[in-house]
Amino acid sequence: MTSLLVGAAVADGGRRVSVHVSDQDQQACILALSHYAPTTVGHEPGGDDVLRRITAHPAVTGCGTDTGVDGRRIWAVISL
Repeated sequence: MTSLLVGAAVADGGRRVSVHVSDQDQQACILALSHYAPTTVGHEPGGDDVLRRITAHPAVTGCGTDTGVDGRRIWAVISL
C-alpha cells in the first residue's frame, strides 16, 4: 500500500514526498504528500487511477485524495 501511495505522489512531480503512518484500533492510516505546487487548490492531477487501485486491496477500509497549498495528499486506511 505504501508503495502505491508513494508512487502516485512521485508521479505528481513535486519537490519531495512525505509519508506519514499512524495506527489506532487495529487500523493504520498511511498518507503520502506530493509537495507539488498546484495551480489551483482543489485541482487533482490527472492521469492516474490511484483510488481504484487502492480500493482493490481487501484490507482497505477507506481512502481519499485532496489537494491543498502544500500539494496532493493521498491516503488509505487499512485493517491490521
